[in-house]
Amino acid sequence: MIKRRTIVSYLISLVAGLVISSAAFAHGPGCPAFAPGQTSSNVVEQQFPPNGPMETAWRVRFANATAKGLYITGAWFKKGPSEPWMRVLWDARLADIFVPYHPGSPRYYDLTNFSFPLVNATALDAGACGNIIDGKVIHQVSSRGVSWKDDTAVGIGHELSLWATLDSANYNYIMRYVFQDDGTIKLRIGATSRNLPYSEYTAHMHNGLWRIDMDLNGFRNDSALLYSHSEPGIAATDSLTPFNGGVEGGVEIDHEKFTEVHVRDEVTKNAHGRNISYEFKPVRFGAPRHSEAFAQEDFWVTRYRYSEKTYDVIDSYVNGESVTNNDVVVWHISPLHHDPRDEDGYFIGNSWHGVALVMWSGLDLRPRNLFDATPHFP
Repeated sequence: MIKRRTIVSYLISLVAGLVISSAAFAHGPGCPAFAPGQTSSNVVEQQFPPNGPMETAWRVRFANATAKGLYITGAWFKKGPSEPWMRVLWDARLADIFVPYHPGSPRYYDLTNFSFPLVNATALDAGACGNIIDGKVIHQVSSRGVSWKDDTAVGIGHELSLWATLDSANYNYIMRYVFQDDGTIKLRIGATSRNLPYSEYTAHMHNGLWRIDMDLNGFRNDSALLYSHSEPGIAATDSLTPFNGGVEGGVEIDHEKFTEVHVRDEVTKNAHGRNISYEFKPVRFGAPRHSEAFAQEDFWVTRYRYSEKTYDVIDSYVNGESVTNNDVVVWHISPLHHDPRDEDGYFIGNSWHGVALVMWSGLDLRPRNLFDATPHFP
């Protein structure tokens, strides 16, 4: 069985992923001579390193729409020149953006309650090394700095990023997806632009509500696990156990325990006989505990169901189905606490002058045992 597609639609999507046209970057004076890879209106394929013989590569399919923003509809990784393409993501997106204000009202759901479009991209967005796709999506390949170092030996990493900006009335949200040469995926939401009119000094929260449909080497045989660290005394231990006893549920992050969700393929192993997996590592500076039921946990894991796409009713999806050796979806809330400051702007008469500097939140998906040794190490 092919996951939630007919055979015909699956073949069409496969062909679309393979037939991709070449598109060059509009290189500026300060842009390295990176090979831009292959792009089309909805597919990017990029090898790494971008200016040498291919060692690893990503193929990413994406889409954008009003009331949805930018989202990923498939991601495949090649961990070596002779290795096959391996699917990692079926779908990854912001299911919603929840913005509650401290007085208790308003409480906005910026995707499901509105029809906000993406902002048209400009050359300033793209920069010297960027490429604009479909008039709204920025495609960039860049250095990410040092990826490993051994005395005088050093490895410089690279990444592919796709991002776009949601025009959420007075506010802007940058939706950014980054695919690194070592197999890491970074999901980011950035909040910026003008504070809410007539509430410019009212504190509030921007919550990115992520839905990540992980299909690690295919949608079958994936298990959700809970990672936890314990250091009660001088000795420390780490544990990896079935998430919520192996069934759907939620978990609150305990920063003293370095809480993470892992998704492991129960069939595919590396050369050392270890199962491949991905670690879901939150990037944030606090824990939102709003009155809504979905905000009482930081991670949720459910078995995939086509109709289950709305974050604010996620507690209703939890009904005891197995998330072991199954098709699993990971949900995560990544908060940005916005306590207005003078750097956001100020009034000139009755007019607000200025914008809030961008704040970032999200999560990293880092591979574990996907490689047999240090990637990109000579």
